[in-house]
Amino acid sequence: MTHPNDIVLSMHADAALPAAEAATVSLHLEGCTICAAKVAVAQGETRIIAAAFAADAGEALPELSIPTFTRPAGLREFALANLATALLIWMAGFLWKTLFGELVVNAAELAASAYAPDTYDLVSASITHYLEEGTSMFSTYVGFVCFAVTAVALVLWGIRHRKGGQLASLGIAAVLCAGVVVSEPASALDVRYDKTLVTIAADETVDDTLLIAAETVFVRGNVTGDLLVVGRRIEIDGNVEGNVVAFAESVTVRGSVGGSLLSAAERVELREATTGSDLWAAAETVSIDMASRVEGNAALAGEKTLVAGYVGKDLYAMAETVELDGSLGASLEALANRVRLLDGAHVGGDARLRIDSDAKLYRADGAQVDGGIEFLAKPDTAKRKNRYTDLEFYLWQLARLVSAVLVGICLLWLFPAWRSLSISSGIEGLKSAGIGLAALVGLPLLALVVAFTLVGLPFSFFAIVAWLLVLYVAKILVGVFVGRSLLARTDYADSSFLILLVGIALVILVVNLPWVGGLLGFLMTIVGMGVMVQWLLGVVPRATYTER
Repeated sequence: MTHPNDIVLSMHADAALPAAEAATVSLHLEGCTICAAKVAVAQGETRIIAAAFAADAGEALPELSIPTFTRPAGLREFALANLATALLIWMAGFLWKTLFGELVVNAAELAASAYAPDTYDLVSASITHYLEEGTSMFSTYVGFVCFAVTAVALVLWGIRHRKGGQLASLGIAAVLCAGVVVSEPASALDVRYDKTLVTIAADETVDDTLLIAAETVFVRGNVTGDLLVVGRRIEIDGNVEGNVVAFAESVTVRGSVGGSLLSAAERVELREATTGSDLWAAAETVSIDMASRVEGNAALAGEKTLVAGYVGKDLYAMAETVELDGSLGASLEALANRVRLLDGAHVGGDARLRIDSDAKLYRADGAQVDGGIEFLAKPDTAKRKNRYTDLEFYLWQLARLVSAVLVGICLLWLFPAWRSLSISSGIEGLKSAGIGLAALVGLPLLALVVAFTLVGLPFSFFAIVAWLLVLYVAKILVGVFVGRSLLARTDYADSSFLILLVGIALVILVVNLPWVGGLLGFLMTIVGMGVMVQWLLGVVPRATYTER
């Protein structure tokens, strides 16, 4: 399609074209919205000019809608807009994988390494209950995440541009945007729930992450993603290409796991099973039979651990009795009352044993240890070395100072109003401290309550991240106030760098004082949080008032 040039369109708007050419352009405008828009703009300009001449001639001025001038966005607003956009894209594409992949696996690994007996029952019952109540909400999981990020970004934009009266409209726009842009994640997460039995048949293949909750679970098919399973009795005979996280009374694995296997139960058994990475298991009894292989590390905790199979790397065991009748590719680390190395035992590295005495070790004639056997003392409550005599302590404090100053410079650039925030004394100071204490305690509790619904997981994640960020920024804010107060009557009163350097250095010095440093650090944290919360609560009313 050939478009008329701008001169022809302008002449057409002024009715200055010959009749034949005007008819041709009119026919083109019926099918071209781009050119029609240009003609409409030109006609509007013509009306404004005509109105100006009419006003000069003393005629009545018609009511016109003249576009208002909009101040171009500055570098700070541009940076905020790009940051919000990048965050939105990242959240939409990858956050659910982070939450249900790395985050769940890492959290489960930590829980397994610090397992307390009988907690599996509470976890199993709780997750089963909330899966029963909330599985229907998983289909809109990504949509909720994107909606939250979009709404926060738009509200921050409204605050920055003093558009407090339009925040409701922005919220509605965020809802529409999230509903239109974000499609339903049809295959993002496969959830199976039943009160009694869930079975993945041998001929069935699940192409993504699978979440199962039931009294009894049989996995005999293939799962190409991760497997998260909760129940009483779990048996995995199929092939899982990703990681497996399992909570139950009894967990039995006879198939293959491509990633890590993490489990907490009364009994965890590997029978002719293989794992492509690590095994983390916490149970009263953990057993690995002769035909099983763990290609990575094995970290086992419980009353009794029995390892007759192959572990490719290190074996870490914490139990009443540690029994090894298999082969280790690397070292053995054991914290136990008794360690038994049977005839089939082969340790490729060293054996470091934390037991009460040498008599607690049984070593059969056929047991092989390629390295040495070292007996270590069990952890005690010996007095720690004085940190003030350690060079590493001062290097860490210097690193804290540098990083806090850099973060502070960015914060003052993004939020210039923070330079003038003050920390009051007397009743106002107590008020700020009280608000900060409420935020310090209330935000994690709110995140915990929201987490009890599956749809609340992303919001709980955001709340915890925000809480950690506020904890970190609170002392920086106090440092700004301290540095500004100290340099107020000097030639450096306007230097953000020196204000941050002096103020944060003094804050770090105070929090590291012996005896009172912890208390003073706590007080500075809650005061800084209180001032920050008051500023956040006050910025919206101020923006609304300014708009009016």
